[in-house]
Amino acid sequence: MVVMIAALSAIGVLTGEGDEAAPQPERASGPSLEQIARRVEQVRELEFKRLPRVKRVSESEARRLALRELDAELPPRILRGEERLLQLLGLLGDDGLRAVLGKVYSSEIGGFYLPGTDTLYVVGGGGLGVAFGDVVLAHELTHALEDQHFGLEQGPLRGRWRDLTGARNALGEGTATVAMVDYIALTQGGGRDLPPEVRAQALEALEGVALPPSSGLPRYFREGLVFPYVAGAQLVNRIEAGGGWEAVDRAYEAGVPASSEQVMHPASYDERERPLPVRMGGLRPALPDGARLAYAADMGEWDTEQILRDANGRERSEAAAAGWGGGAFELWELPGGEDVLAVSWEWDSARDAREFEAAAQRSLDALDAEGTVAADRGRVTLVLAPDVRLARAVAAAVSLERR
Repeated sequence: MVVMIAALSAIGVLTGEGDEAAPQPERASGPSLEQIARRVEQVRELEFKRLPRVKRVSESEARRLALRELDAELPPRILRGEERLLQLLGLLGDDGLRAVLGKVYSSEIGGFYLPGTDTLYVVGGGGLGVAFGDVVLAHELTHALEDQHFGLEQGPLRGRWRDLTGARNALGEGTATVAMVDYIALTQGGGRDLPPEVRAQALEALEGVALPPSSGLPRYFREGLVFPYVAGAQLVNRIEAGGGWEAVDRAYEAGVPASSEQVMHPASYDERERPLPVRMGGLRPALPDGARLAYAADMGEWDTEQILRDANGRERSEAAAAGWGGGAFELWELPGGEDVLAVSWEWDSARDAREFEAAAQRSLDALDAEGTVAADRGRVTLVLAPDVRLARAVAAAVSLERR
């Protein structure tokens, strides 16, 4: 949040530079909660049914609270499966997933809102000062406002539809980010109706926002923290430009993005392009006796691009993932404690499949793991296993099941 607000404050138009209207005066301690809420109502064009509670917590308190909520809503089996998935793909590093998430909630966010509780939390001082200390509240108040009207889903992600959950999160964070931009303009004398070109300039400035490696988080998490704000804001800005905030309201009610592809490529959202179904059954006969299915879920375009990134670089990875049509994976635990991971993708065209196959092979070569990449009529499958022979047998089972 601090990085995002710093990027926005660097834009002269949002801080009153070159604007004849003077910023509205505030008390030395900043505006009250009610003042901030009324401005959020103005820019979001919705009214609070009641003002939520605001609690200021320390970083350690935020960590404890977030992990408690995580433990309550996320089954240990899913948490372990997600952790092992990311470890096998080289996306997590040496730390456990719970430890990384705890670090995120204690040091990398300015505040958070818990759906269904009417309570939002501001973490520490946020490093924002009086000048922009209210912006975190405006962002989180937008979540509270939308929760009162549309019932936001609680939970960080995961489960069978992990990509869909991420897409829904992008809609929420994108809406709060656009409202935050409009809020900053309103408080700096820009008026309620921010010119489209000015808002576009602000959102474009966010495109380069990134958490530094010095945060201590693996790259996958640094990218994942920023993605729903930046890409989600671009999608919401497009929806709002086409039909006002009422169109955004309808998106919550009946038009939630179906995949990260729709967030990354708003044209696919306009066209309501749905993910292609990817069947992954039929692997058990290819596995040793006693193998147990530990975790299975979808695999979206954003995660697909992240899998490719380290070995292929950003530009090549984005191009190779752009033809994504659908994806799924199964993670199996073998009797000896080893794992077999099979990830399979459908592609929009044969050319897209070939481009991805080459990039996936480069990623496999860069991993410290045995495995194979196999292609079958537009389907590409990556299998990681204790040995290549088993990996090839599992890949063959995926192709057989598809036929």
